[in-house]
Amino acid sequence: MSIMDEFKIDKSLNGLKNLITKMLKEEGLRSVGMTDVAIRAGGNSQETRKWRPLLRRVKLAAVHLQSQNLVTGTRKGKEVEIKTSKGVVRLELHSSQRV
Repeated sequence: MSIMDEFKIDKSLNGLKNLITKMLKEEGLRSVGMTDVAIRAGGNSQETRKWRPLLRRVKLAAVHLQSQNLVTGTRKGKEVEIKTSKGVVRLELHSSQRV
């Protein structure tokens, strides 16, 4: 195992759920796009072949987090169901999770 392998992000469903919550909590972001999460998990933003296939898994992870009332999805400033929403959806910590 190389040093670079140690720093790879877990791309499993649980790994992506952890990444979403980490990005929202530890980095102090108000919201994050699912594309941003996929890029972080997949590597270089210029290499779409690495992160674009992760988008469906990121959305599934976000749906799981929303069902547990850990995150909410917003589109154009309004809360939406991540599972059925189309277009750009931003993820925010659920009001019960904000400090």
